[in-house]
Amino acid sequence: MTEMQLLALEASDATVVITGLVLVMAMLVVLCLIIMVEGKLFDRGEQLAHRTGAPRVAKATQEAAARAKAAPAPAAAPAAPAAPGVAPEVVAAIAAAVACTESGAVVRSIRRAPAPAGSTPRRGAWGQAGLNAATRPFLS
Repeated sequence: MTEMQLLALEASDATVVITGLVLVMAMLVVLCLIIMVEGKLFDRGEQLAHRTGAPRVAKATQEAAARAKAAPAPAAAPAAPAAPGVAPEVVAAIAAAVACTESGAVVRSIRRAPAPAGSTPRRGAWGQAGLNAATRPFLS
């Protein structure tokens, strides 16, 4: 076979290529139209929500502000003592998480957990868990 015979295209090859290109472009146009229609529907829904829901939201906000002014603020709890090397931001985040999940719970102290035996100080908890999961089949 010569190079010219390998490069020769038949009429059916051109038909397949043209049909594929037309089909892809047609589907892109259809997708663009669908996205445009969805955008207009969502915009219309937001406009209706603003027309009907705005007074309710404003009224609820005013009621919440009035309740906040009337209720006395709770006394701030003392900060939990933290081990050296624990940033105040970490203490605040832990205390906020505990307060959100457990009503009435108090954080008494915060300290670092001891590193498990055999772990390197550069590897964190997630890295150690990944290492354990990846090497478990070879240890048994």
